[in-house]
Amino acid sequence: MDDLDKLGVAPSDRKKLESMGITQLDQIALLTPQKLGLGRSKGETLIRRTRNILANQNLISLDILDNRIIIEMETAPRPVIKSVLSILGVYDVAPGSTKLEKKGNTIVLHRKARGFDHIIETAEIEKSILEERQKTLRKKRGIVLAEDEIAEFGKKQGFTGFWTNVFQDIKGNDIMKKVLAVSMFSTHTEPVHSLIIGEPGSSKTMAKETIEKKFRDITSIGANTTRAGLVCHMGTGDLGALTYSDGRLILVDEFDKIPESDIEYCYELLSNGRCSIHSAKVHQNIQSRFIMIAFANPSSQVFSERPLADIPLPPLLISRFALIVRTENIGKQERLDLFRQKFYGTGEIQEKTLYYDQWVNLARSYTPEIEASESKINQYLDNVNEIVEDYYSTELRRDLRMGDYIVRVPKALARASFCGVSDTILEESETIFKESIHSWL
Repeated sequence: MDDLDKLGVAPSDRKKLESMGITQLDQIALLTPQKLGLGRSKGETLIRRTRNILANQNLISLDILDNRIIIEMETAPRPVIKSVLSILGVYDVAPGSTKLEKKGNTIVLHRKARGFDHIIETAEIEKSILEERQKTLRKKRGIVLAEDEIAEFGKKQGFTGFWTNVFQDIKGNDIMKKVLAVSMFSTHTEPVHSLIIGEPGSSKTMAKETIEKKFRDITSIGANTTRAGLVCHMGTGDLGALTYSDGRLILVDEFDKIPESDIEYCYELLSNGRCSIHSAKVHQNIQSRFIMIAFANPSSQVFSERPLADIPLPPLLISRFALIVRTENIGKQERLDLFRQKFYGTGEIQEKTLYYDQWVNLARSYTPEIEASESKINQYLDNVNEIVEDYYSTELRRDLRMGDYIVRVPKALARASFCGVSDTILEESETIFKESIHSWL
């Protein structure tokens, strides 16, 4: 479903909008009825509906005080901010009633005049609607345990407890387990896509099966689907699995088998959750926000003395993944330990599967604050910049997209423990970046 479909635009009006190059909610939210060109009444209705959709998609919390309102959003580009201000009635009161302050994805409205009372009244209504909607969404996501109980469980276990227990059947390959956990604790609007490349028998399949069995809201894509086309089916021209996986965690097997004609679509979907599809049967813009964990084999099935040369995907596609890991084959003793563990069927994840699944679901709704010291942040940024300088021109292709990844990875780690992004979290994030790269050296 594209943006104009979400608005229920009539075919005749759709043609008018498309002829003006207007196809996205972000565009409509910034327009006036006059610029929209559909008449005053119809234009006002369409713009109001658009802003309601954008605000509801991005609004996380409203904290209402006497002289200010603190608004937290998933993302805060100009169209989203305008939409949130619109539903709060800021444009319905006299100019100068409030002063706006923006801090990342949070905006603060400060009282300046009497009109602010009307904004508070509207905000209280929106807050009650938001809280009810969030309760409903949590129920749909299967969160049936008490939230404080889940949060306490997550804080006690922490990020290390998660990847250690969830992937306890996998011996060795700790960096792969950490990377998988980071992706799982990222969000669909700020995903940490990860790519796991390894030889057959190197625990890739076991990792994929573990996630499939223990967690919900998973789209599992097999090798046959991968070859046929993830975004657009090469045989029929129909839409592929990625386009129907909005709001899900996607596990893709044999990602190295993706058709070349499908790669261009993946660039955009992995980057911003949108792409335009033009095939024999489909001509439309789609939106699908997901988290991808992809698995692939080295180009020659086994790694050579120079593993980087065996990465089977083009650098531009590689750059869409925040973390790329090379797996190792397990040794004899590790296999025996695994067999022994499976024989006795021990482990916490078997007993508390529900807790782990709901832990991930609840954590994705948590927004960590940046609490790290300025000196630690500067050190972290400098060290990540060195990674970009060292690997920009290599098969790993670390480029300016790292600017997104260096924020998303520590946020994912912080969500796992329902805490802020501290100095310790930044150190752990930096370690994961470095260990993922060292797996190739």
